[in-house]
Amino acid sequence: MNDHERLALTSARGRANRFWATLGIEVVEAGEGWVRLRVLVRDDLRNAPGAPVHGGVLATLVDAAVGGALGTYGDAASGGVDQTTLDLNVSFVAAARGDALVAEGRILRRGRTIAFGEARVTDAAGTLVAVGRATYMILAPRG
Repeated sequence: MNDHERLALTSARGRANRFWATLGIEVVEAGEGWVRLRVLVRDDLRNAPGAPVHGGVLATLVDAAVGGALGTYGDAASGGVDQTTLDLNVSFVAAARGDALVAEGRILRRGRTIAFGEARVTDAAGTLVAVGRATYMILAPRG
């Protein structure tokens, strides 16, 4: 599968994810083992109008970016259907401001049943606002 096909597949999986749709997460780039996601910031993603983006949104983006990166490997670990988060660690390093957030996730190691990845979240000004790591279990297909 080439990166164009991988982007199309990963984008379709993202659009099918109801939680991603609620937050407005979109896939903007994808390659094998990595993904770039974007969210347009709106006031319902903040504690109050004009406040920084809620930390739960940033944590979700870390999880989504690592999970999305795992999904680029194909059907065995795709779009939250055949994978589940085992552990998530997020460090908040700055307030997220502006009209968009970008999360870049990549898989650092993938085994038969476990995958480990990291993500970085930046705001519209390019300020690093959160970093994190996630461990995923790759689930065997139901048969």
